[in-house]
Amino acid sequence: MTGFGSSEKGDFRVEIRSLNSRYLEMNFRLPCGLMEQEAPLRSAIKARFARGRFDVFVGIKEAKKTVSLDPGRAKELYTGLDEIRRGLRISEPPSMADLIAFKDFFLSEESGKDLASLNEAFEEALSQVEAMRLDEGRIIREDVSARTEILERLNGEMKELLPKTAQALKEKFAAKIRAMMSEAGVDEARIAQEAAVLAEKADIAEELTRITGHLEHLRKIISGKNDKIGRELDFLLQELNREANTVGSKTGEMEITGKDIEFKTEVERIRQQAQNLQ
Repeated sequence: MTGFGSSEKGDFRVEIRSLNSRYLEMNFRLPCGLMEQEAPLRSAIKARFARGRFDVFVGIKEAKKTVSLDPGRAKELYTGLDEIRRGLRISEPPSMADLIAFKDFFLSEESGKDLASLNEAFEEALSQVEAMRLDEGRIIREDVSARTEILERLNGEMKELLPKTAQALKEKFAAKIRAMMSEAGVDEARIAQEAAVLAEKADIAEELTRITGHLEHLRKIISGKNDKIGRELDFLLQELNREANTVGSKTGEMEITGKDIEFKTEVERIRQQAQNLQ
């Protein structure tokens, strides 16, 4: 789900953008002096969300930044560069320009600010993102609920067709057996028995019953209070699609085949929506 939040507290400005993703991904842009804050900020996102890509930007008011120099680390860096120079037999010693290329090792930007302001701004921005995602989630749940009604209707219509299609299958198989055993004296009772066996193998009642159970579970998920339902829906929709594929492979009746295709189309539409849920 998508969302955006921003907040300014003290000298900190925080912006958070959330995009759809099947997994939880985070990308941070922090000032050098705040790099150690990335871990707790990541933990704050993980505590609230299970899916989505989060792009986090933290800024500090430029006018109030100070730069801190660590002479000891600068000296260590110079010594290391000089050793490399001697090892490579380079005549020129390291210059200030060489050191500046590695300035992040011995220079740091100090905000000199209270990190409580950063955390407050971050939580406020994150709450805004969460509110937007919840609004989108409610819309998606309503759409999934409407599509579940379509699946329930199609499943019911396929069940109603079972008696009619079962008889049609027996007659079709009996005709095929008669065609293969065209000689005189064909045992009609044996033909009926063989046709019944073949029709039973093509019976889809068991698959439709399992679909009914899956749809009941789907109803419970989307009507429940749990906000983290994406992965559970993924699994359930895979099962629904698997049963629908079996129905399509077993039945040869056009009426059921047509409804089965509609069923799988709606399952795919729900699956695409479910990828946006956490």
